Amino acid sequence: MLPEMREKAVHTCRDCRFFVEIQGRWESRSGCVAGIPRYGTLERRVPPMIHALEILQMAGRDGLQAALEGGHPDNPACGLFRPRSSSGQARGGGVPGEKNR
Repeated sequence: MLPEMREKAVHTCRDCRFFVEIQGRWESRSGCVAGIPRYGTLERRVPPMIHALEILQMAGRDGLQAALEGGHPDNPACGLFRPRSSSGQARGGGVPGEKNR
């Protein structure tokens, strides 16, 4: 198995940065926004929650429906998998309030 395929086979949709909560008028559902061009190409930062109206404006009704169909957190990751960024690791981690020596 190729190393890059192993990463996708081990992770689930829940671990992907494109897996977000889509907030509607009365309820929220999980979905995958990798098919929306602005988010899929990482032109815009992918927030943890997106309003359905915003997706409707960018991708239309078909785009919203496709995003909601991809909302299965326990499915194996697809070929567009990108791991969620961890806060703290990007800045070097460490204990807050403690100076580095």
